[in-house]
Amino acid sequence: MTDFAAVHAIASALDVDLGCRTPAEALAECGRVAPLFAGLSHERLDREGAIPWPCPDPDRPGEAKLYRERFATPDGLAHLAACPYLPPGEKPDDRYPLILVTGRRWAHYNSGSMTRRTPNIRLAATDWLDLHPADAARYGLGDGDPVTVESRHGRAGLTARLSRDMAPGQVFCAFHFPSSGVNTLTSDHADTATSCPEYKVTAVRLVPSHDTSTR
Repeated sequence: MTDFAAVHAIASALDVDLGCRTPAEALAECGRVAPLFAGLSHERLDREGAIPWPCPDPDRPGEAKLYRERFATPDGLAHLAACPYLPPGEKPDDRYPLILVTGRRWAHYNSGSMTRRTPNIRLAATDWLDLHPADAARYGLGDGDPVTVESRHGRAGLTARLSRDMAPGQVFCAFHFPSSGVNTLTSDHADTATSCPEYKVTAVRLVPSHDTSTR
């Protein structure tokens, strides 16, 4: 099933008329309401191949580069502003001495909700924790050992993977598998401008899974 067919099926189930029966009709509607798409159509794409946008005119090529002569501001200049530095919402301390950075692995897309259902799962079947060998030695961890990551907010069970690519004092894990509990580790702190959660700075400590003591 195509993406358009899925959306159309949901609309039909809700008894909603989208006003377009095909992807070509949907693109034509985009062109009517958004001038930057007015020069695009499925017929043209089939004939010419990829066309950069904005493309407001069907008789002209799209704009491969924006703002060749001036920016879209009254004076034509780019307006830049420096933002003041704001410290992270939490810092490491004696109880939680490491900084956890969460992110993505190359084999998965965003949360992994789609790529977990594809052959990509053979490339990365679990979440794991990357850490520097010096930090691993501090916690008595070897490569492949199970480890519990604890923060002020939650805990997650992972497998340790030693890597000198990591900076000492910093650990990394992805969030592609809900069962690992990685997202329970991060705080409620958020960026003041975008409200994006602070995924890149979480104070944590490590506990080898065979050890229930607090280090």
